[in-house]
Amino acid sequence: MVVYRRTLSKEVVFMRSYRWFLVVMLAVFLFATPSMASGISVIVNDSQVDFGDVPPQIVDNRTLVPLRATFEALGASLEWIGEEQKVIAFRGNNQIELVIGANRAFVNGNTVKLDVPAKIINGRTLVPLRFIGEALGDDVRWDGQKRAAIITSKAVFIEAPSSGEKDKLKDMTVHFIDVGQGDSIFVISPNGATMLIDTGTQTAGQKVVSYLKKAGITSIDKIVATHPHADHIGGMQAIFDNFEVKKVYDSGFPHTSQTYENFLITVDEKNIPFEIAHRGNKINLDPDLDIMILHPGTTMGDANNNSIVLKVTYGQVSYLFTGDAEKEAEEIMLEYVGNQLNSTVLKVGHHGSSTSTTKLFLDAVKPKVAVIQVGEGNSYGHPTNEVLNRLYNASVNVFRNDIHGTVVIATNGQTYSVKTEKQITQPVLPVQAPIAQPIINTDSVSVPSTQERLININTADYELLQKITGVGPAIAKNIIDYREKHGAFTSIEQIKRVSGIGDARFEAMKHQITVN
Repeated sequence: MVVYRRTLSKEVVFMRSYRWFLVVMLAVFLFATPSMASGISVIVNDSQVDFGDVPPQIVDNRTLVPLRATFEALGASLEWIGEEQKVIAFRGNNQIELVIGANRAFVNGNTVKLDVPAKIINGRTLVPLRFIGEALGDDVRWDGQKRAAIITSKAVFIEAPSSGEKDKLKDMTVHFIDVGQGDSIFVISPNGATMLIDTGTQTAGQKVVSYLKKAGITSIDKIVATHPHADHIGGMQAIFDNFEVKKVYDSGFPHTSQTYENFLITVDEKNIPFEIAHRGNKINLDPDLDIMILHPGTTMGDANNNSIVLKVTYGQVSYLFTGDAEKEAEEIMLEYVGNQLNSTVLKVGHHGSSTSTTKLFLDAVKPKVAVIQVGEGNSYGHPTNEVLNRLYNASVNVFRNDIHGTVVIATNGQTYSVKTEKQITQPVLPVQAPIAQPIINTDSVSVPSTQERLININTADYELLQKITGVGPAIAKNIIDYREKHGAFTSIEQIKRVSGIGDARFEAMKHQITVN
């Protein structure tokens, strides 16, 4: 028997191998390609999330969900940085940073490895569901019978919206701009209208201009000059020179400074509509907002106490902007509008001076969050320990420009989130001693006794002396020089004999120091 052996040509062998290669690659492609999570639903606090025309996707056995709908359902605010392909989300004190395609993320500054990175699929950004929920502190579990991811969210929803209402929710953002020792607050309403409250000093004016231009602002609907002091209206000229201003509100307090005169002249020259603020009137900025003028009523005896005080309410979240209002103005407000003071966010009056934020006023406002607009190392001793301790005793989360930089508080009318310029994701715990480092886990902090917090001015060295409010390098050196020349202080009042320490500075520091 003759056996014929057929030898395959190289071309045939190649074609068969190539076909096999295509089969293998197709299988790999099919398994690696995201697939629709058919029939899978996401339920947050008993409400099913509506993802519209973009359903959840399964990638490597992990569920990816549309970014915006997910964060909105969890009560988080969202920021997209296109040039970096970065997503930043905030809720309460939690902050998440994701970069599209990266296998790691950041939660409150800590690195977290991701099983599956965020992806852009069919032009939509999708994020890993379990990671997002747990990073925000929520409970996430899988219900196999219902084929549903069940999330129990810890976000404080004051009134849960219906699915139809949820689509209408837009954020209002309030920017407490770091202008050093001064005030400047920029409000962007849900419909995009804008209001600028004060502008800081003249030198800070250009910083405010740059900040607004970077945000794409070309005009300002309302400007509020709370009172005519230079640390509040000094930057007005820079604003007028760079933006179309549609209306100005003024406190009406008679003042003769050149800064205020220039402000009024420019308003006249540009023919900008001008109104004197008065208690009971409203500012019409956005139909979704209620902006009530709570002060002044009648003109008071000094510019600070004649400050314009505004309450801005969006849904269930409100902001109280107090300018430099002091005790006298607070007493008037308690008398006339006391039942309207309760607010979620308080802009602390007069940079945290002891002349403002009395206990009675704070008890009426009941804020959850306070922002102090104050310059680092300022010579006024702001904020005072007296005010910080009042805020601490009232369990208020405190954010400060000198520590956190610019602070942005956003709200959709039901929840709010706080973002800070400097990478400090937790509010500073106000204690009597000056704060050198941010306290990250306030739950585990034990506040030392008063005696332990005091600084002994007879033994403190150059560095420790500078932890006293109002004491910088020059005054610290003066204290040491005084001790070396005159011996130990026998009372804390004697420190007023040191060059550079007068009555005002002593008042700011006296609760921090001892001679024993």
